[in-house]
Amino acid sequence: MDSQRRGRLTAALIVAAVVVVVALVAALILAIATGDSDDSGSVDAPPATSAQEPTMETPAPSDDETTDVDLVGRQVTVVPSAGGTPREQTGEPGAFPAGQEMVGPPEGLELQRVRSGTTVMVSRSDGPTGVDDGVMTGYARSPGGAALLTANYIGFGMELGGVYADFIAHFMPTMAAEDPEFLDEIRARGASVDGRALVAAQGYNAPRWFKFGQCDANFCTVEAAMPSVYEAVGEINSPDPNVGIHDHPVIRVSMKWANEQWEVVSGRTMTPVTEIDGSWSRWI
Repeated sequence: MDSQRRGRLTAALIVAAVVVVVALVAALILAIATGDSDDSGSVDAPPATSAQEPTMETPAPSDDETTDVDLVGRQVTVVPSAGGTPREQTGEPGAFPAGQEMVGPPEGLELQRVRSGTTVMVSRSDGPTGVDDGVMTGYARSPGGAALLTANYIGFGMELGGVYADFIAHFMPTMAAEDPEFLDEIRARGASVDGRALVAAQGYNAPRWFKFGQCDANFCTVEAAMPSVYEAVGEINSPDPNVGIHDHPVIRVSMKWANEQWEVVSGRTMTPVTEIDGSWSRWI
């Protein structure tokens, strides 16, 4: 297999990592727009979860930022930047788990809605800490830093444009070098939709729960689970016959520590889960 073919295959895995989220949200919007709900027209409140609510202070937005809420009721800071706005680091990065312990949210965890309409995550303890050519960098060498990178891999994948291409170039440099034409295609796609995200359900794509596989200072695998359609809009007829409204899409990302940063090795969609059990840590 030549290098271009390997690059294309890797690129396909990147895109595949967000397809299920895109399909769910697009179908959700269509269902709402066409009135595809139950006969009574009522929307039931989502059931309460047994997961412990995270506690944290939400950073106050600056003068050029506003506060909004996403479809599942989470506070979102709307920032003017295309690639997100790092926050001052006032806490210490979390420690790596000794085994399979759950990892809680980093200090000052914040959802940010960027210019394209997609949502990303930042913190005040595990990064990101800076911006390099429009890409947030400085994710901590910690499980929290790896999870934040995973969340933003998903978020910018929903944008599927220039910011996503720059993100891949920075955090998947080997693939980017092997297949630069693929990145050009992504940038062209973003330009064709004026830099807007693939769907208008802003914030719906942001993960809520995280689970860690092997995770140490050199390699980390993170699974991220998204809210269900039911949590977003209540009881409606399933917009996708293959995914129930109570299912939580799950994406798994593996990364290694190289060149003083996490570099994504692979990303793939997993089988959706209906029940979020005690092995998952709720972040936000």
